[in-house]
This record gives sequence, C-alpha cells and structure tokens, in this order.
Amino acid sequence: MPEHSISRQVPRFATIGAVGFFIDASVLTALVNGMGMGPVLSRGISFPLAVTATWYLNRTWTFKGASPLGKGPEYARYLTVQVSGAIINLGIYLLAINLRPALGQVPIIPLAIGAAIAMIFNFIACRFWVFRPDTATAGTEFENAGSDDYTGIDNLEVMAEARNYNSFLIDLIARNTSPGTQVLDFGAGAGTFAIEIARQGRLITCLEPDATLNERLAQQHLPVVTSLGQLQDATFDSVYSLNVLEHIEDDAAALHDLLRVIKPGGTLLLYVPAFQILFSSMDRKVGHFRRYRRRPLMRLVETSGYQVDTAMYVDSLGFFAALLYRFTDRGGGEINRAALAFYDRLAFPVSRLIDRIAGRLFGKNVMLLARRPAQANDQVSGSTQA
Repeated sequence: MPEHSISRQVPRFATIGAVGFFIDASVLTALVNGMGMGPVLSRGISFPLAVTATWYLNRTWTFKGASPLGKGPEYARYLTVQVSGAIINLGIYLLAINLRPALGQVPIIPLAIGAAIAMIFNFIACRFWVFRPDTATAGTEFENAGSDDYTGIDNLEVMAEARNYNSFLIDLIARNTSPGTQVLDFGAGAGTFAIEIARQGRLITCLEPDATLNERLAQQHLPVVTSLGQLQDATFDSVYSLNVLEHIEDDAAALHDLLRVIKPGGTLLLYVPAFQILFSSMDRKVGHFRRYRRRPLMRLVETSGYQVDTAMYVDSLGFFAALLYRFTDRGGGEINRAALAFYDRLAFPVSRLIDRIAGRLFGKNVMLLARRPAQANDQVSGSTQA
C-alpha cells in the first residue's frame, strides 16, 4: 500500500488524535488536581503540549516525508488548523443545541457530531495544506495539478467520479419528477444525470450549448438542443438545472425563459453554489459569474414568475472544505482527485446528516424547488438564447 494513501493515513491520524486527547487530558488533570493550578492556565499549557506532540507524530508517521515546508511554517499551519478545528467543534456543538434544544439533554450527540466534523476538517487541512505533498514526488494522484490542458471539462469528468454526491443529486431529481413525464436537463454537461434519469423512465431532453459536450450527449442517444429558443412553450412537466445558473450572466432572463417552456403547475429544481466568500479560482476556471445566498435566490426566482416551495443550503461540511480551498488557493482551479474521493466517500454522508440542522444557515450549495403557477397572471413568451 502506498505510504501516502488515504486508507493508510486516516487510521494513523485518528490514532494520533486519541493520543493527543490523552496527553491533553492527563496534563490538564495533573496541573489542576496535582499542582492546584487554575483550569484556564492549565489548559493553556496542556493544549500546546498536545498540539506539539500530535504535530511531531503526524509529520513523522502519518504524513511521513510528505511536506516540502520547513518545520517552522509547517508547525504554524498545523497550530492554525488545530485551533480552527476546535472552533468548528464548539460551533457545531452550540449550533446543534440551539437549533434542536432537545439535544441539550443528550449532549454526547452534538459533541460527537462536532468532533467528527472537526476531525474530518483537520485531516483534509493537514493532508492538503499542512503536510501537502511535494508535487514532484507525490505520485499519480497529483498528476493533473497545474497542467496546461486541464480545463473546465476536465473538472466535469473528475466530478463524475463523486459517487455519493452524484447519487444524492440523482435521487433529488427522481424525487421531484415522475416516470413518463417530459423533463428538461438545463445545462446537461456530459450527461452524468440525464443518462441515469432517462433510464428511470423520464422523457429527457438535454440543453447544452457546448459543442464538445453536445456531441457526447448525442452519442448517448439523448435528444439535445443548444438553446431555449428551439423549444416550444409549455413543453415540460419538470426542469432541473444543477450547477448551471451561476454560469449565465443574466440569470434573471434565463429563469424567465425557462418559465416559458414549463407547463402551468410544472416544477423547477435549481442547485447552485453558495456564498460569495467561497468564490475561488475553480469558479473562475469554469466560468462562474457568482455564487448565491438562499434568500436572495428565492427573491430572484419569485420575481421571475415562480412560486418557491422550498429552499435550503446543502453540504454544510462542504462549506468548510470550500473555505479551506479558498484560503489555500494556488490559482489553478483544479479539483484534486484524491481530495474529492476522500471527501465524497467519508465526509459527504456526514455532511448530509448535518444539513438537517444547518440547512437554513450555511452550506456549499443552495437547493431550490419552485413551480410555475397553474394560473399565470402574465403572458410568458419570447426567449433569450442560453
């Protein structure tokens, strides 16, 4: 097994975390009970000792030989991560008991949730920032980083490997559409979702203006158009658009044009990136104009003629992962396959559980479900090329 494989590093990192807890607790207890020191001053000693011990163990065992940084900068980054993880741990704990007061009667549950999220954050930050492998020797999992031909289409291909994430989105579409109905995939990309939804019995039409992606869709025997102007009024029972609206400069006009092709009473499902603070080189690379907040998106959709049924943030833990990416961004805009695989397999399922608590407050994406009113007050006509 490769020395830097995630399957080797995760159990080592967890073991060292337990060692750090033991050191922190033992020193704290000894200083308070054995020497009579105050609990705050004692923690001021025990915490740095635990951090230093775990830093040394992680650099020499978990991430052995991986970091090109000197010890000073590496330790400073590691301390930053540990403090950030502690803040996240406490924040999730407080958030949980405030949103669900009943959890205050069983504090082990929010404590465990906070600890799990903090540990995942700490591992991702340590692996890809503190002990970041030297790309000259790191192996094939870093081969695409910074390459000249790494394009937005490459990012789509990498995202197609995110099994849990894509399964979640496919299930989201399936729950909000019905077999045998006319469904439009607005911005179908490489067909990751359209192919599976068509297999489930929906009558899919794909809208994709990119010539290369358009050709791929046609090869999958999916009906394809390049603009909304090619579609008749009131054609579709449902429209879904996943991570597309942010690519369109005039998003209000696009929403108005989509309303035209939806049948009265038909639905619109939007899934878009959230929070401008998370805007990074990856957004620039793939042509994003913006990221969204939940309430402003609701207002935008409502003023475009829809009735909003629900809107919530999704992938709460992904907010912290995207924030870390934002502040460690090296400008290439690439998605690291190894980081994506780790997050998708281990963190995303946990993140979806946290969404039940944090869905109205924060997340990496916004999900919105709306419908065209059954009795429209105005005439919806005309189209804008999309």
